[in-house]
Amino acid sequence: MTVTDRPTFDLEISEQQGTKVFHLKGRLMDQQQADRLMKALDTELDGAHSSVVLDMGDLQYMNSTGLNILINVLTRTRNAGGDALIARVSSSVRQLFVVTKLDSVFIITGTVEEAVAKLKS
Repeated sequence: MTVTDRPTFDLEISEQQGTKVFHLKGRLMDQQQADRLMKALDTELDGAHSSVVLDMGDLQYMNSTGLNILINVLTRTRNAGGDALIARVSSSVRQLFVVTKLDSVFIITGTVEEAVAKLKS
């Protein structure tokens, strides 16, 4: 597989009501793809934010490596006294959470707004 064949992963960060929202897009399949995500998370945890929302509405696919990355995000935020909530999960990615029973570990909401409201309460 050449670099141009590699499945693409992209990350955009926005803020809603003082909460950072990480918009994951494409396919999360290897650790190198997550480097930018982890650097952005470290920046937030070093600053004033210890909780984040992971918007997965545009994430088409994720494998076990992707799940490990999300567990790493959850661990880092909880160790910082915060949390990582997941919003807008596609049915195929949600199935991965159900099969691995990680749906009982992560708080998963239908919308980003719901996740932000849960963090605020």
